[in-house]
Amino acid sequence: MTVEELKTALLNRDFPETVKIDKHQVVSEVDKFLKIQFIEIDIWKKEIIKSPAYLRLLAFHEAVR
Repeated sequence: MTVEELKTALLNRDFPETVKIDKHQVVSEVDKFLKIQFIEIDIWKKEIIKSPAYLRLLAFHEAVR
């Protein structure tokens, strides 16, 4: 999934107050989480698939599907 596809799928959408990504990861401020992850992706200079923010967004996307 590309970054643009993630933006289309995740931005401007309503989510529950908390989202459990993994048994040890819970997002409590979804809007702030998404904003920060996309900023981190924008400044990432290496292969996007190695970006921790990209991997977190993929996990978030899977959790809210």
